[in-house]
Amino acid sequence: MIKPFYKVSYYVFYVCIAAILVILVLFFGFGYNETNAAGLHEPVYTSLLIYLMYIMLVVAIIAVVVGGVWKCLNVLKDNLRKTLKSVTAVVLLVSLLTVTYHLGSDKPVLRGVNNAFTDAFWLKVSDMFLYTIYVLLVVAVFGTLMNLVRMFRK
Repeated sequence: MIKPFYKVSYYVFYVCIAAILVILVLFFGFGYNETNAAGLHEPVYTSLLIYLMYIMLVVAIIAVVVGGVWKCLNVLKDNLRKTLKSVTAVVLLVSLLTVTYHLGSDKPVLRGVNNAFTDAFWLKVSDMFLYTIYVLLVVAVFGTLMNLVRMFRK
């Protein structure tokens, strides 16, 4: 049963690589005839490249969520303790995101002269992601150091 999923992932990978290569050839290989709102020239297929990035992001998010739920349900049958560890990690991440969202500032940010960004939600979300990155980076460094210390003790 594992083998078909293994082959499907290879085929999906090859299709993604082919799509990326085709769009990159279009993006870099063809003219700069388009003029954007600022009056600057940009590649003709800029929007196609941006849409590819959006599609890849959505597909990756769906794959992570579906794969996580699938794995959690399969492990639930065999080992309840591993399932609780997985669920605990997700709950901790959501808790961290919630706490860092509430720690975020909603003060307006100046963009140039006399132009302020005032949307409180997006200001708090950007701070949330920054603070979460900082916390997860510290956790990763701490975990790496603990693993090195344990490795040298042996």
